[in-house]
Amino acid sequence: MVLASANTRLRPILESGLLLDAKLARIALSANEPALAQIQLAWWREELRRDRSDPNILPPDPLLASLLSAWTTSKSGLVALVNGWEELVGGPPWEPSVGDALAKGRGALFEGLADQLGYSDCAPAAAMHGVMWARADFACFNSLDPSRPPKLPRLPRELRPLAIIGGLAARAFKRGGQPLFGDRLSPFVALRLGIFGA
Repeated sequence: MVLASANTRLRPILESGLLLDAKLARIALSANEPALAQIQLAWWREELRRDRSDPNILPPDPLLASLLSAWTTSKSGLVALVNGWEELVGGPPWEPSVGDALAKGRGALFEGLADQLGYSDCAPAAAMHGVMWARADFACFNSLDPSRPPKLPRLPRELRPLAIIGGLAARAFKRGGQPLFGDRLSPFVALRLGIFGA
């Protein structure tokens, strides 16, 4: 639903970022050997940082290739996302600082996405939606953060798919750490967020 609401300029950037997040989550949360997970995450970090002499020559990994094709400016948000997920290697229970690291990573992802599309002035607002997404997810598999989530800012029309994620996350967080699509009303809430942005 989020990707369906994204225009053709946003969709490949957002889709590759979300796929990277899902990949990193699988590495960090399902690893039987923490050292192996850290090696895999280090590989992603180094590949995203690597200077490439010919940007037209893409690596064989399809996800990495799509990231390098879509994220044509700074990849620091992608690297921050890797760093955030690395803090979760080893499994629960986690200290609150681990949730902060994931929030920083997802916030940087959304901030970088806004910058990539030319919305640098809205990048901090976009980051708030990424932070809320991390807080809601972290509450699903760790103790719930007792603090109230901040009111999320409106985003420009082109960035409203990020508002769908942030808005659903805020709703899930307030409902006790449920999944983003945790009930039958979630799709309607997502539709409203996509239309109105808040």
